[in-house]
Amino acid sequence: MPVPSHPAGSTSDPTTPPFPGLDISSAAQPSLSDTALKVAARQWTPPPLDLENVHPARVRDHFLGGDQAFALDREWCAQATHLVPTLPRTYRDERDFLHRAIRFASRQGHIHRFLVLGAGLPYTRPIHDDVLPHPRGMVVYADHDEYVTAHVRLVEPELPQIAAVRGDFLEPGTIFFDDAVRTLLRHGSPIGLVLTGVLETVADTDQATTALRCYTERLPAGSVVIATHATVEGLDAGDTADATLAEHRRILCDTYGRTAHRPPQHLRTTEELRQILGCLRLIPPGITHTSAWHNPRLAHGDRPVESLCLAAVAHLRRPRTPPSSAGHLRSVDGGTR
Repeated sequence: MPVPSHPAGSTSDPTTPPFPGLDISSAAQPSLSDTALKVAARQWTPPPLDLENVHPARVRDHFLGGDQAFALDREWCAQATHLVPTLPRTYRDERDFLHRAIRFASRQGHIHRFLVLGAGLPYTRPIHDDVLPHPRGMVVYADHDEYVTAHVRLVEPELPQIAAVRGDFLEPGTIFFDDAVRTLLRHGSPIGLVLTGVLETVADTDQATTALRCYTERLPAGSVVIATHATVEGLDAGDTADATLAEHRRILCDTYGRTAHRPPQHLRTTEELRQILGCLRLIPPGITHTSAWHNPRLAHGDRPVESLCLAAVAHLRRPRTPPSSAGHLRSVDGGTR
């Protein structure tokens, strides 16, 4: 596993306030009790292991340049790329964004522990490459799919700082009360919650908003949420090529569930993603396309809209602090919270 250079500032004292100037007073009382989440978790029925159909995690690995895909996965990827030629870029830009966002959280917020939902297989350009070089680095990968968690457990003996949890985003109790997550949260230091390809599988925006709130209410003060979401926003409906790309992306989303034997994907706009993240304070530049978020390598003339994926990094909201306080990180609407 390649070991990147250690980001500046990430070796700071653990008592240093994350994101200097940000109010990290205690969180509000949870809207749903732990007991309610535990009861729901006990009633959750995980999906059966499926080795005979196209698998989203292997599809992601293939588009990222990995070698885990089966023949049927590669065939699906070829057909999907023929329909949506920018699809390989969608996966690459999303992973590039995740690495930039994790380095940002480490450098600016002294965050070195991450709970990752929906990242896929742990082999090709894994998130933990940017986390484990830090002495306090730890990553817990959570997924509802036994295929994914089994692969994470295969590499656990070599990388004891990572762990696998089988649970469902919509059933937070299946994740939050696992021993590995309890260990992640034990010291009360900020963590990063990563949501990759998760929100777009939830059809109901209100349901996604409620589920995310159950997580953010229980995260330590100073934590951040890193999220991506499929979209066709920004494409020009008056341009034939853009209109065709948008229509084909919608077709692919509609057929994704039937082809990959998973829930269909749902496209959302910036405002719809903002609604889901409503309990959070967006870090500038706010919600953008993945390739545009803090990307110094974005080429002149590049079209971030072709990423077909939105990205955001956000703080947990905290009670308003006195206006005279100095050094507050400003929210994207220009105000302080």
